[in-house]
Amino acid sequence: MEFEIKGLKYRAAKLSVFEQLKVSRKLLPLLSGLLGEIKVLRQLKSGQITIEDALKVALPVIANTLSDLSDDDSNAIIHPCLAVVSRETGKSYTAIFTSGQLMFDDIDLMDMLQIVARVVGDSLGNFLPALPDSETDDQALD
Repeated sequence: MEFEIKGLKYRAAKLSVFEQLKVSRKLLPLLSGLLGEIKVLRQLKSGQITIEDALKVALPVIANTLSDLSDDDSNAIIHPCLAVVSRETGKSYTAIFTSGQLMFDDIDLMDMLQIVARVVGDSLGNFLPALPDSETDDQALD
């Protein structure tokens, strides 16, 4: 998968099946916090808003929930996701995360969370439940 943040091009591989399992187990508390954002996710699915707009809404919720996670739990989500991402540097791509360290000083917290969200969406998209198609389906979640 390729994407762009702040004019910089990134490339991400999918997480291995074992990393998908580990990350999904740690993400369950985050996903429960996102149930309130189901309307935004439906708008994204229907093309009414862009992924960037959806991320602007969802990322603060994720960031708040992340603040409640232990360091070990947050690292278990963030590190594997960052480890599969590289950034275009000239004519090649360079890993953005090596030996537990970000390799680019200009990647801030919101950039990092957006990168993680994109990797999660790409790697775990088939694991996450389908969005409800009707208001009735939504109400069953409340």
